[in-house]
Formats: sequence, C-alpha cells, structure tokens
Amino acid sequence: MVTASELVGATPSGVYSWRPPSPPHIHVPQAPEDQQFVLPAYDDTLATGADQTILKCVIEGEHVSVATRDWKYDLRRKAQPILSFLHLGPSSAARDISYIQTQGITMLLVIRDSRSANARLLSGEKIARQLCIEAAAIDVADYQELIAAFPRAIQTINNHLISEYRKHHPSGINQETKSRTTWGKVLVFCESGNERSAEVVAAYLMSMYSLDLITAIQYIQTQRFCVAFDDSMKNLLFNHQQLLEARRSVAGATFAKPMTNGTYKENNQPKAKRGRAEVEVNDEDMDLDDADDEARFLGRTTFVPFR
Repeated sequence: MVTASELVGATPSGVYSWRPPSPPHIHVPQAPEDQQFVLPAYDDTLATGADQTILKCVIEGEHVSVATRDWKYDLRRKAQPILSFLHLGPSSAARDISYIQTQGITMLLVIRDSRSANARLLSGEKIARQLCIEAAAIDVADYQELIAAFPRAIQTINNHLISEYRKHHPSGINQETKSRTTWGKVLVFCESGNERSAEVVAAYLMSMYSLDLITAIQYIQTQRFCVAFDDSMKNLLFNHQQLLEARRSVAGATFAKPMTNGTYKENNQPKAKRGRAEVEVNDEDMDLDDADDEARFLGRTTFVPFR
C-alpha cells in the first residue's frame, strides 16, 4: 500500500489522524475558594397548575453553596447534599442505611447502564423495601441516550417531591408548609457518583433554575469535588442547555394581550394563511440567481488536501 507521503511531489496540506474527531472542548474553570453560589428563583416551564405551586414551595428555598476547602479523597465514597432535597453519591452511599436514615432520604434514584439493569445490578430496590422508601431507575445504553433521559429523570424527582408534599399536607399550601422546604429527599447515584448521576443532577439544576452548564457544574463541584465531566458529557449538557433556551423562548413568546373588556388573552392563536398574491411576491423575492449564489462563496479559501 502506497501512502500519501510516498507519492512523488505530493505533500499533505494538514495533519492526518486515524481517530474520530473529538467534540469541541468546553472549559469549566475551577470555582475560587470561598466563592458563594446563590441559586436563582425556581423557573420551570413544564409544570403547571397545582404541581407548579407545590414545586415552587418545595424547591425554591434559599440555596447558597460555598466552595469547600477541606475536600478529602475518602469523601468520594460518600454522598453529599447538592440541594436540601437532592443528594448525589456513589452506589455505596445507596447501601449506607445509617446515612439514608440520618439524612431522611425518601427515594433512591439510580442512573445505570442498560446492561447492569438486565443483570439486575446496581439497584436500590432492596434497601428501599427494607426502609419502606421509594426506589426508581433510569436505564440508558450509552451517554448519547442520557440526554433523552434527562426529562424523565427530572420528572421522576419532581413527581416524588410533589407526592411527598401531598402525603404530609393533603389540604394544600398554608403558612406552615411555606416555612419548610424539605418534604422529600432524593439520593441520585450511579456506580461512582461522578458521571451519569452527576450529569442528571446538573441537568436538573439547569432545568429548574435556568443555570448554564458551567455554573451548574461549578455548583455541584462546590459540594462534590470529585465529579468528572469529560468533553462528551459537557457537550451533552450544552445541547440540553440549547433545548431549554428554545423551550423558554417559545414560552416567553406566548404573552398576554389586553382585550377591550379588560381581560387578558394569551397570544397563542395560529396566524392567518397568506394569500396567493403574497405568496407569489415572496417567492419572487427569494429567487436567487447565479450572481447571488456566487457572492455567498466569494472570499472563501479553498482547501487542497495535497500539494
């Protein structure tokens, strides 16, 4: 086999690589010591009605996190509270009965590989039955499936928080309930507590508090410093961030318009169809000739693989 470099007079124009192209690098700077992270107000566009009111009461507490300075290597084997109602840790933490009872955990949520699920590994059901708490699982084949599982994982957490709230206060929100924000507590875990489960917790912060991926990762690192987000995982979160931004833009476009009788009506009515004359005029304007097409490529440099 003759390589390109062995061809007479042929010199590669660029560096060749045999591996697949890497995703673009997303730099997440380390949070300075003693820096405070204050979560903004609850902002979720999916929950509506009574569920939205309950979630606002349950998760909108004053969440202030300070970058820790005394992180120790052994802490990676334990779970840490990222929020007052959301803990993150490895599978060993889900087997720590003393920790679960002391912290008041009411649900064990595992984020695991589908092969582990088929082999009945990495589950919190046994401990959950023993302690009479709930258990749930989000199974994904690979990291690419994880972004599609974000909404399901977030909904699982919120449904449990709403269920625990209604269990203690079926009558609804009153002055007593407003003074308490930790009706239910969820421990999200995977094998190490640093990858899949950390990704889900970051997606939860982005969805419920409108954080960007860098702030969400930094907020988690203040409590669990050992989380590991490689470029592929950070790019998944970036795609999730773009989806959230698009969803909030659509929700913001549906604004209230005042009517003559003093009431308000949402501006979500479909637009009227264009007339035939308007369509013909617009089509003529969009007809590009060769000159317009040539102008689009004017000034672009050409890449020659060999010289």
